[in-house]
Amino acid sequence: MSIPTAPAPRWLVLKFGGTSVSARARWDNIGKLAAGRARDHGARVLVVVSALSGVTNALTAIADGAADSAERVAQLQQRHLDFLNDLDLDANVLDARLAALRGLLDDARASARALDWQAEVLAQGELLSSTIGAAYLQSRGLDIGWMDARDWLDALPPQPNQSAWAQRLSVNCQWQADTDWRARFGEQSTQLLITQGFIARHGDGGTAILGRGGSDTSAAY
Repeated sequence: MSIPTAPAPRWLVLKFGGTSVSARARWDNIGKLAAGRARDHGARVLVVVSALSGVTNALTAIADGAADSAERVAQLQQRHLDFLNDLDLDANVLDARLAALRGLLDDARASARALDWQAEVLAQGELLSSTIGAAYLQSRGLDIGWMDARDWLDALPPQPNQSAWAQRLSVNCQWQADTDWRARFGEQSTQLLITQGFIARHGDGGTAILGRGGSDTSAAY
């Protein structure tokens, strides 16, 4: 007689915008909410976050070729380092992320403002905030893993009459249920996960952007 297998725990998705990820007390609340949902509902929880408030606007100016882009990058770097200090985290938490941000200024694609370069620039805010959030919540004792949304959200192929800009910076993603995808997603080792809104994987392997409001769309996907 076969023994029925227990159903896999369901997932709950929690989405937090820029204001909600820009202060220590709010990260404390995010941790309490995520842990509480997991405990009370017997579920696994995916936390989707936006960039810190105002960061996407600064990155948009850089992607648009602002003359003071170097200064803006320096300000963004200092803001995130100051936030790490507020959270009692070591500055090296963001070493790789901030190096990537600085490196985009010297990228060969920067002078022409190539669309794939712009997408990389715009993605940095969510990559920074989610990295900070994962480190902070782990420091508070939560078993939470960090996940790159681009490994799971794939931009749809170009559609008829879709501009090159929209194909890179305002994409749609696969949304229909997929049993194999769900099974692979469930193999991740932690009950709690944090990831980025707003970003996806382009068909060429690079970064794609869902467009303004894209973090909410990411959570829905």
